[in-house]
Amino acid sequence: MSSTPNDLYFAQAFHHGEPERHSYVVAIGHRDRVETLARVEHARQEGEYGIAVYLVELDAPMQEHLHLVNYFGSNMGERWIDGQRTSKQAA
Repeated sequence: MSSTPNDLYFAQAFHHGEPERHSYVVAIGHRDRVETLARVEHARQEGEYGIAVYLVELDAPMQEHLHLVNYFGSNMGERWIDGQRTSKQAA
């Protein structure tokens, strides 16, 4: 029997921060494992892709409940910030 994590994270790679060009999901799961896999993929891509790590809420629309928790920038140096605060941060 598998357990559902309390918090679910996913990492998505973006070509130079442009999601409309090329993007793909790197990993989904617990934060420590997702961030480790995101770092490995970022190194493998040698800066061609920025990788965002998000906290998501289960059974909720991602566009409304997506929170950036880490970003590994591409070699273009873009920076992304979270436009929303999670309910845990607000409490």
